[in-house]
Amino acid sequence: MYGDQAPSGRLPYTVAKNETDYGDLLSPVTANNVSNYYTSANLTEGVYIDYRHFDAYNITPRYEFGFGLTYTTFEYANLNIAVTNLGKNATALPPPAPVSQGGIESLWDVLVVVEAEINNTGAVSAPEVVQLYLGIPDAPSKQLRGFEKVPLKAGESTAVRFELTRRDLSIWDTVQQSWVLKRGQYMVEIGASSRDIRLSRSLVL
Repeated sequence: MYGDQAPSGRLPYTVAKNETDYGDLLSPVTANNVSNYYTSANLTEGVYIDYRHFDAYNITPRYEFGFGLTYTTFEYANLNIAVTNLGKNATALPPPAPVSQGGIESLWDVLVVVEAEINNTGAVSAPEVVQLYLGIPDAPSKQLRGFEKVPLKAGESTAVRFELTRRDLSIWDTVQQSWVLKRGQYMVEIGASSRDIRLSRSLVL
């Protein structure tokens, strides 16, 4: 209220310019033009919900997923992507491993490490929420796979590190009933929101 603390909250959803921009996402399930609020859901949108829907249909939102305000400015630089030894030798299907809370344990093997440098270029101390989005082959072009809130004094910089697991890099295969690591080109993007991408680079697995 008094400006003593810089805001750093981020939107966990997309705010559209028009209600129609949400498509069928706001509509109840219907059959023969009869509303059906509780008995079934067809889920025809698949994984294309919220910002994935807006990206797929090239719709410009009023405020995008991950949007937020601050009293300062931040500069992003020095994007580095490294594939670990496990990533270099990774098979499409997760290797046999014990099953624990969260699934088969090999899903949490770290295959890729992403680092970037964030610099507070303004005159006010404030936190920045750095967001990592991943474009997986044959999947939505952008999916949130990590975020870090880093407090920075004016003029200060820091390195941010993201460890991407097999689960982060995989998609669910309904035929094989398993998480499958896709072969091909991934797009790694780091930014301040889903539409404010500051750094990007491709990665081939």
